[in-house]
Amino acid sequence: MRLPWALLHDRNFIFLAALVLGLAAGHGAAYTQPLVVPALAVVMTLATLSISGQVFRHPRALIRPALTGLAMSYLLQGGVILLLAWWLVDNPAFFRGLVVLAAMPPAVVVLPLAVVLDGDADYSLVAMSGAYLGALVLIPLVFLAFFGGEHLFRHELFVTVLLLIAAPMAVSRLILWRGWQGPILRWRGGLTNWGFFLALYTVVGLNRQVFLHQPWELMHLVFLALASSLLLGEAVMFMARRRGVRPRRAKALMMMASMKNYGLASGLCLALFDSAAAVPTTVATIIFVPYLMWLSWRLRSREAEV
Repeated sequence: MRLPWALLHDRNFIFLAALVLGLAAGHGAAYTQPLVVPALAVVMTLATLSISGQVFRHPRALIRPALTGLAMSYLLQGGVILLLAWWLVDNPAFFRGLVVLAAMPPAVVVLPLAVVLDGDADYSLVAMSGAYLGALVLIPLVFLAFFGGEHLFRHELFVTVLLLIAAPMAVSRLILWRGWQGPILRWRGGLTNWGFFLALYTVVGLNRQVFLHQPWELMHLVFLALASSLLLGEAVMFMARRRGVRPRRAKALMMMASMKNYGLASGLCLALFDSAAAVPTTVATIIFVPYLMWLSWRLRSREAEV
């Protein structure tokens, strides 16, 4: 009984199960699609519980890392995604999905990874907070630049951004203020993993015909996902070390520049466009799972060498 119970708590197994189930029995995705945004709202609320209110007590000390977080996630990784999308992608739906992905803040897993892999957790916390606060302004600006007013003024965009960024930040502040986080944190890992399971299963299920019958059409998306995560992260780590950045800070920069919030991107794609727009975010999520495993091995190997 221990092995099945352990698997139900293993992130990699849960993500793989979502992928396999979406391909094998994706017909249920039509019923789970309305649940994706609420599930991701819960995930975002649980993730932002890690952002303590104490981090904002000295605003001047936060400006530089917050701007660095914005630059890493938007100017660097977002710029790479848009450049590769312009170069490689002809499908309008896929391009829309990649624009949405470029507009997203960093993945919520950045902060726990910084702790587990001995990165600069305090710096990551402030940088990620800056990126998420900036996202409230940058997401509408990116939509205005690429889609005009057609999608900018749709209520779905306002509601989704409110539910997936603003509301989780506000609710998590309330939870911390009332001291309710103790029992909630015990369930955070499982709720987060299964929330992502629901989102990944839904997007794969809605697009299973593309994954099963047109896999070669996705190869350019696989390359884009690898280039904007693994290759970009390695380039940032190399440049940071060349410039004498401390190893723990270099790890934080690497993760901020190579991880987008794929769940949030999928939720916005499903809310604003057709399901095909979520294909690039799904491919990126699939690549993200082995990337996390590789990153854990890579950074621990560096520690052993040092």
